[in-house]
Amino acid sequence: MRKHRTLLLAAAAAGIATVTVTGVAAAGAAPVARQAGSGTEYVQIMSTSATGPASAIARGAFTAAGQARLGGGRTGTIAFPGGTIVLSHRAGKNSAHFYPAGCLSVISQSGSYRIVRGTGRYAGISGHGTYQLSLEMVGARVRGVCSPAKPPVAQQELLRLSGPVRL
Repeated sequence: MRKHRTLLLAAAAAGIATVTVTGVAAAGAAPVARQAGSGTEYVQIMSTSATGPASAIARGAFTAAGQARLGGGRTGTIAFPGGTIVLSHRAGKNSAHFYPAGCLSVISQSGSYRIVRGTGRYAGISGHGTYQLSLEMVGARVRGVCSPAKPPVAQQELLRLSGPVRL
């Protein structure tokens, strides 16, 4: 059986569903292009599978592609070649809609984040910003009824973060 992690960033805050994401694979992990010591950083995290990989792309003060590991707590890790960045987040406004005819959940959430620490090339990084999450899931059915006990059969998740960083 696949090992699942609960993504509470949206699901718990929205209070309607639990999203599961497992280990993550890099999206063409290119070398980090380190630029100026500070600036605005944009990070996009995308997943199209409830059990598959999510990729992260950062651009701005630095450019890198890597893996996002969003756990069940208030922190997440983005691993890039040469180091990692640990973030904490706080949920803000959210909206959640459930359409029972299709077992479809649509969640939108905004919030804020803070960089907790970095390792390797990102040691000493600091910053903060805002995020926007868009998530759509089709739930599993058991005997024709939507089952929250089963992992979703499909999902599309897009998480965008932006804010100032200092390297």
